Amino acid sequence: MFVSMKRLAIASAVILSAVAQGVPATAAPNVTVLATGLSNPRGLAFDRDGTLYVTEAGRGADGAANPVCLPRPQGIGCLGATGALARLDRDGTVTRVLTGLPSLAGPDGTEAIGPDDIAFNRFDRALLTVGLSEAPAVRDGLPEPGAQMGRLLSVRRDWSGDWFSQHLTTQRIADIAAHEAANNPDRGELDSNAQSVAFGPGGAAVVDAGANSLVFVTPAGQVSTLAVFPERQMPAPPAFNMPAGTMLPMQSVPMGVVYKDGAYYVAELTGRPFTTGSARIFKVVPGQEPTVYAEGLTTVVDIAFGPDGSLYALEFTHTSMFGPSRGVGALMRIRGEGKTPELVLDKVDHPGGIAIRNRSAFITTCSVCATTGSVMKLRLPA
Repeated sequence: MFVSMKRLAIASAVILSAVAQGVPATAAPNVTVLATGLSNPRGLAFDRDGTLYVTEAGRGADGAANPVCLPRPQGIGCLGATGALARLDRDGTVTRVLTGLPSLAGPDGTEAIGPDDIAFNRFDRALLTVGLSEAPAVRDGLPEPGAQMGRLLSVRRDWSGDWFSQHLTTQRIADIAAHEAANNPDRGELDSNAQSVAFGPGGAAVVDAGANSLVFVTPAGQVSTLAVFPERQMPAPPAFNMPAGTMLPMQSVPMGVVYKDGAYYVAELTGRPFTTGSARIFKVVPGQEPTVYAEGLTTVVDIAFGPDGSLYALEFTHTSMFGPSRGVGALMRIRGEGKTPELVLDKVDHPGGIAIRNRSAFITTCSVCATTGSVMKLRLPA
């Protein structure tokens, strides 16, 4: 199977080594581990009542006999129904309230593609993204539950029985991969990977990391392109052993999105060569070209605004993506447009997503791990 450079750029960054070397979150001050035992945990969000939900990209086929498997840039991936949405209760209990979602992962359950992000609006409506990280046509050959990949789903609460029984169901709202197939916003190779989702006026915005774009979805499921993030030419890093002055194309690979005061803010992961300090955060006002809100970051996977108006950026890797420091992430603080990012917390183990409530940040860690993913809580600085 031909490996596209676009998919290689994304897979090399988001899904790294199959063996994640953990950095103990409890070693840092003001950090508490709230939950462990999660499978490739990614995005997380609070509902209206203050309950925290976490998406799990799953463990792929999880040892099932005769699974459907695909060659991927980061290694073979096998399809299963191990993706989930988990609820974290205040006593630390993890309850998987939605299961059976698609998951494409390595044979050992690591490096999964599956449920990626969850968002709630003020009416407690929930939207869930399911990634793909393939050409849209690849999905056509996948059995269930693979047909749900590359889509935006609505999560609904159905109450039955006594007052304490809660059952969640999903409904397909929009086909993000089909939008890439029909429109190819960045004019590159066809590739789609739905990532972060954020509610905004009249609908929601979804980041398609594979398409290097931000799309808008109406409640009726109509999809349109809000912004496209172009590639840049960057010097080849020393680890590439190329002649001095060699320039390489580097894709944007947007990941996280948040809405505030009439604009969407989009975090940039970047693709190869993952130049240190080259990741940016864009401000996207609908109908206008994206502008750079902040720069000087490295491989940002998610963002969230704090109570003081600062924007917090979660870096998958704080320094080089090559060598032992890859996957050793950090949380950065940006006090306003054009401000220099400040380090809040370093040595974060393979972070996947961030949510902020009051003066605390909630972060998923070991986001490429089959069974040892975690959620930690960090008290934010004043």
